[in-house]
Amino acid sequence: MVCAVLCAACCWCAPLFAGERADPSVQATIRAAKMGDPAAQLRLGDMYDLGQGVAQDQREAVRWYALSARQGNAQAQFALAEMYKNGDGVNRDLQEALKWYRKAADQGHPGAQLLLGVIYESGTGVTPDLREAARWYRLAANGGDARAQLLLGNFYNTGQGVARNAVAAYALYTVSAGRVAQNNPALTHRANLAKGMSTAEVDRATALAREMDAPGKLLEALDRHLAKPAR
Repeated sequence: MVCAVLCAACCWCAPLFAGERADPSVQATIRAAKMGDPAAQLRLGDMYDLGQGVAQDQREAVRWYALSARQGNAQAQFALAEMYKNGDGVNRDLQEALKWYRKAADQGHPGAQLLLGVIYESGTGVTPDLREAARWYRLAANGGDARAQLLLGNFYNTGQGVARNAVAAYALYTVSAGRVAQNNPALTHRANLAKGMSTAEVDRATALAREMDAPGKLLEALDRHLAKPAR
């Protein structure tokens, strides 16, 4: 799928579980996080978020995620956006969530790109914009996100945000299903789509899916297909 000012005067970390000796790896993470290591700050945020090795404290999780995110860590930016979106450890703030999703997405984080697509498709906290949704789905799909490949396939299937193209939709459904087959609606969508396609179109779509399936080549193959004259 509010603004929080994080107090620098707060204690560096909440107490460990009472009566437990600190795990050396936990102590090392805390030391590195205190010294400003963004990866350690992200790990410590995760630990507080999940209560792993430290007492669960989502406010502390937000604080450490924010410290890492401000140093440009894309995963921390995504995690911080999720906290704002869900209201975990902070007041729920969709605009703040959007800001951090966008920062992570601009660094190529597929999960953030996917969620920006969902946000613009649904109009959650923004004016609905199917073209913008398609743009983010394309980037996330290229990064290998099976859900984005499914949703982009839906756009090409229905002509939302893009020009309708059954071959592209079929190929995207195929790639998505190849990534995640269990309970993936792409399989049903592809079967229904195929009913209105010729054998030649299905063959072209199958070949296109093979081209798309190479790591990082999805958009290159898709755009090459879209640039060809319609048959």
